This record gives sequence, structure tokens and C-alpha cells, in this order.
Amino acid sequence: MKAILVIADGLGGRPTDFNGKTCLEAASTPNLDELAGKGINGILYPIRPGVRPGSDTAHLSIFGYDPYKFYTGRGVFEALGVGMEVKEGDICFRTNFATIKEDFTLLDRRAGRIKEGTKELENALHKLDELYKDVRIIFKASVEHRGVLILRGRNLSHQISDADPHKTGVKIEGAKPLVDDDKAKRTAEIVNRIIKESYRLLKDHPINLERKKKGALPANVILPRGASIKIKMPSLKELYGIKGIAVAGGALYIGIARAVGLEIRKAEGATGRADTNVINKMKVAIEGLKQADFAFIHIKGADSCAHDRDAEAKIRFIEKIDEGIGYLMDNVDWGETHIAFTGDHSTPIAFGDHSADPVPIVISGPNVVKDEVKEFNERSALKGGLGKINGNVVPILFGYCDWLEKYGT
Repeated sequence: MKAILVIADGLGGRPTDFNGKTCLEAASTPNLDELAGKGINGILYPIRPGVRPGSDTAHLSIFGYDPYKFYTGRGVFEALGVGMEVKEGDICFRTNFATIKEDFTLLDRRAGRIKEGTKELENALHKLDELYKDVRIIFKASVEHRGVLILRGRNLSHQISDADPHKTGVKIEGAKPLVDDDKAKRTAEIVNRIIKESYRLLKDHPINLERKKKGALPANVILPRGASIKIKMPSLKELYGIKGIAVAGGALYIGIARAVGLEIRKAEGATGRADTNVINKMKVAIEGLKQADFAFIHIKGADSCAHDRDAEAKIRFIEKIDEGIGYLMDNVDWGETHIAFTGDHSTPIAFGDHSADPVPIVISGPNVVKDEVKEFNERSALKGGLGKINGNVVPILFGYCDWLEKYGT
């Protein structure tokens, strides 16, 4: 058997999205509707009811890993995702290039979603490594405004707060220790010094001077958040005896895939943005399944559109996903393949952020008993035979492939 999991980031929504409909209901999705008609449908709480999931914790839960046990923060997955070596004891952060005023008032958390020049800004930030003799400071830019920061040294702790205030119009107060501990206090002080030094290094950088000349927001500071450490996780191969691959563009999703032992496959045009090439991701996954048992495909764009509160853009991107699903359905062997399609969380347009609302899910394949659902959306999924599930999509999917060990005798 072969198994495919497709996660459309931020897929779910609310009737307030677009003229009384969710974006998924408003979009034209003939291929997803066909997939729903071929399978069993239901509602997925990515973690459990009443929990607002992050993309990181949601993915862990969907893969069958208890996030309350295996999650220490997002930074470590971002670091793995951009190809950084993570050593025992490293403190890893995800970061944003952001825009601040001279008095450190935050104007934009994403520096206008900067897309170009971040490699040059990264090179300027290499000087951060000169701040301390006993602590390595390693920075790497990722996709758009995103980046990764690693602190490597003794007497450090991941028990510190985010330096990012998560809202604009306020002054950056910096990171604070979350425990009464000298290691945490020292780490917070180091992070706060890094923030101030990053502003000094970036505020007059040629990239930013050019951006200001063009009327764009300068990327004049980095804001670390999601402090974390690496902990041991059993791989999917160890748990189920299968070989898996992952096709994704965003660093977080590549990092989570690496953490669970999946081999990363690159697709041309996979950007981790709304301009990503969905068809190429499907092609790479199908090709990879010639040697692998399982393929994980992550598609980001719908979430970005929803964070921007752009319903029409999210609808268009969902329709782009639908085209990719059509290609996938046309090119798999339905006699041996099970496909699960869902989202990692809902991102309603009016809210503009992740919500605790569930997302629709469908699983199709030869061993699946079909239900009566004929459309794929939040409302139709309520009638599905799968009912309501909490995470654990991968174990359920693998169950249809007969890959699970028996519990008991």
C-alpha cells in the first residue's frame, strides 16, 4: 500500500469569510468534491476541542505525536527546516525581520513581507557572532521575512518569553525569563542585546535604504520568538516500519518532517508562499512514491491569504489546491493508494489568525467504506462517517494501509 497526506495550511474558515460562506464553500472545488465522494469524511480538531493550535503543534498532533510531550517551541523545527545543524543544548528561535521606529516602537512585524535582499541582511547579521566569546550566535534567513537564530554555549535556557510583542504600535520590551533561573535570565539578556545590535547593523544597510527610497518598509530589526531545544522523537520508520518523503516549501514543515524521519524532496517553484507551484509538488510526491511508502505534501498559501484577511485571495488559492488534487487523483494507483486531505487549523478571514475551529478531513482509498458526503467543506463534513477526531490523522491513515501493530492479543 501507499499513503499520501496533503495538508492545506489554514484551510478552515467561518461563514463570516465571504457572503455567508467559508472560503472553502465559496471556492470551486470539483476535484476535492470528487475526493469527498470517493471516501469517508469528518471533522478534525488538530489537537483537541477548545485548543487554538499553532502550525507546529497541529502538525505534531496530526502526525500522531502528543505535542504536550514532544513540543518545546517552534524554533528547533525552523532551524532543522532551513538545514541548520542543531546540537544538544542549542537554543533555537524563529525570527522575523520587522520594522521599528528609532524608539523601538513596532511598525510592522513582517517588514512588509519582504521577499528580496534577505540574504544580504543575513550576511550583515553574521557580525552578531562577535558579541560574546563564550556564546555562538548563528543566524540564517528563511522564506520572506522569516529567519532562524541559534544560541550555542553553556548556561543557556529556552525558558524565556518571545521578544516579539505580536502586535504593532507598541514598544519592544524584549525577552524575559519565564523561570527564576540564572540561565534563563542570562539568555534573555543575550537575546535583548542581539535585538538592539541587529537594529544597529540593519537600519542603514543598503538594502533598507533602497527599500525606503521605493516607499517600502525597511527590515531593520530581528525579533526572536519560539525559543526551544531539540528532544528525541521516534521516527515514523521506527513506529511503523515505513519509508516516507515530504514535499514542502516552508522551513517549519520541512523541519517537522525531518524531525519525524521523512526524507525531503524539493519541487521546483515550491516557495512556501501563495505563488507556490502546487502541481510540481504533486509530481515530486508521485515520483517519490516509486521508492517510498508514504508522502506528506504541505501547501501553505491559503493560510497566508487568511492572515492578510484577503478572502478572495484565499478562495483563489483553494481553487489552485483543487487543481493539484485533480492532478494527484489522475496519477495515483487507486488500487493501492490511500489519500488523506485536511488542514492543520482554521484561519477565518475576519479573525485573521488561527482559531480553535475544527477543519474538514477526507480519507479515500480501496479499504475505505465511503459515506454519503458529496462535497468537501466544513458544513458537509459534519455529516461524514468519520465523525469528529482529535489529531492522529497519520495513524488513522496508516491503519487503512494495514501498517499498525496490534494493541493487545
